[in-house]
Amino acid sequence: MRDRYQIQSLLGRQTGRRTFLATDGETGSLVVIKLLLFGPDFTWEDLKLFEREAETLKSLDHSAIPRYLDFFEVETELGRGFALVQSYIEARSLRAWVQCGCTFSEAELKEIALQLLKVLEYLHTRQPPAIHRDIKPSNILLKNRSGNSPGQVYLVDFGSVQTAQHGGTITVVGTYGYMPPEQLGGRSLPASDLFSVGATLIYLATGQDPADLPQKDLQIEFEPLATLSYPFTRWLQWLTQPNPAQRPASAQKALQPLAQGLYDSLPMQRSRTPLSVEVGQLRSNLQLKKTPTSFELIIPASKIKSPKNLNKSQSNDSCLLLILISLCCCFFMRALIFLLSWVGVFVGFLLWMVSVSVYLIVRQPFKTCQTYPSSYKLILKSDDGSITLNLFPILPDKALTSSSQCTGKLHHLYAGHGDIPMYCLGFYCGNQSLHIQGSRSEIRCLCDELNEWTGLEVKYRDYSPPGV
Repeated sequence: MRDRYQIQSLLGRQTGRRTFLATDGETGSLVVIKLLLFGPDFTWEDLKLFEREAETLKSLDHSAIPRYLDFFEVETELGRGFALVQSYIEARSLRAWVQCGCTFSEAELKEIALQLLKVLEYLHTRQPPAIHRDIKPSNILLKNRSGNSPGQVYLVDFGSVQTAQHGGTITVVGTYGYMPPEQLGGRSLPASDLFSVGATLIYLATGQDPADLPQKDLQIEFEPLATLSYPFTRWLQWLTQPNPAQRPASAQKALQPLAQGLYDSLPMQRSRTPLSVEVGQLRSNLQLKKTPTSFELIIPASKIKSPKNLNKSQSNDSCLLLILISLCCCFFMRALIFLLSWVGVFVGFLLWMVSVSVYLIVRQPFKTCQTYPSSYKLILKSDDGSITLNLFPILPDKALTSSSQCTGKLHHLYAGHGDIPMYCLGFYCGNQSLHIQGSRSEIRCLCDELNEWTGLEVKYRDYSPPGV
């Protein structure tokens, strides 16, 4: 071809397109030649995308992207058309790795994500920005994979690329399952490529195309099929939000929590933004107030069940009882010293009287100072993507106390059966936990409110123990 390129083999075939592996007669190196042929199925939109791919590759210079080498018009036995020559990368695609039975650990998935996002950061920060629009496992190559490393990642096939200066196009390109909803309408953003990265990582984690996985409100539900940590799962959910406004706005923003491990900075995923609302009574005396950034719940003290590391106010009677026991010991010790003599009994009796008097005098002030919270105020606040929990006791006829008795960043929630016939909702913050008990309908209602506010699914099991 062109008295320079010797075709070696066919790499791929599509309607009106051919991709060949060839040898460059001048340099002796292997190259890839992509042909666009004029035929019955040819459209001018095909030529526009083909020329745009050549134009974009010519302007790029990145080690993880094939290099532009040549572009020319050809006439072959297959017909007339155009040829794009680019450097050849000897590597297997991610799809080929999965199809041969290879699996990827979470550490490998993170490394692949980091490399991909750095390539996208390069593309999206160009002037004008270049949006790939067809990121998927077959367009990502992996080279030099070893037991300790996933290898070098390459992004290929820029046949669907779009730049800002070509933003007026309404051509729908991409691969179903890997392109976001807005791309189906012909609209592409840098966040569209991020969705495709997330969908590709989901494919590697589950071994199934995202189009074959169940969806809820257009959100891919991959969690049951993937053995991933909760923070990394949240990060993937962030990338694959159906609404582009709820995804990271740029590859750099997606990179930050992944590179630094700062998953607490991820925004909570909400199916919809709740309005400021007073929910009032939740079928009992659990009082709830919600805003988009806060979730306040007033809980009767009787519903706080076995909290861990939660210092509920206790009576001081135990301390006074210890004092009384000590004084009584003195009485018996004196009695033994005087060998039950009348003097010893008399002295012991006096000591006992003194101890009882001290107890009666001291007990009353302590008793009046005992603090038994009538209820607690649970406050959840969403700030920079993380949720912080604080629990404050509310004293009878007094304002909210200033000291929090349980505080920390919320890790996860769980609701299930507690003491018969009660149910429990658990809040976990590091090594602290807080359990709220209530009726089945009460806990289910509270779970629904938390689901709506956080956008996460609070799991609850509706079952009874054996024999009930």
